[in-house]
Amino acid sequence: MTDDPSYRKLYETSNWTVGYIYEYAYLTDKSNGTTILLGGFIYDPTCALISDENLWCVVGGDKLLIWAPNEAYEIVDDNLKNIGALRQVDSNTIHILTDPWSENSAIWEFSIRTRQRRKLRDFNDYKDKEYTEDIKW
Repeated sequence: MTDDPSYRKLYETSNWTVGYIYEYAYLTDKSNGTTILLGGFIYDPTCALISDENLWCVVGGDKLLIWAPNEAYEIVDDNLKNIGALRQVDSNTIHILTDPWSENSAIWEFSIRTRQRRKLRDFNDYKDKEYTEDIKW
């Protein structure tokens, strides 16, 4: 899978790699090469995150896909579409940045364990500014 020329890596740890081919996200176990189809997106996923402990994986784009060894689910929420970046806060919590150039850009907190989410704040820092890959949030 990861040797396919269409494959684009989004995130990697010593144990796992998460990436996509076109609109479909995949998680690969580097120890044995096993690949899991995580799910599809309307367009290419934009970001991913693997927990520091390699216990779960999250992929963002027009929705949020979450995978753990005995569970996989997706969050489709108008507030969380156009996800631009993810970061881990603690063992079960992530922050989600929605498109920094959109009218409704915000930073959200999401619990992997409870699936609860709450808006932390609006994110207007990049509105009306040039596109950059280096977002400070």
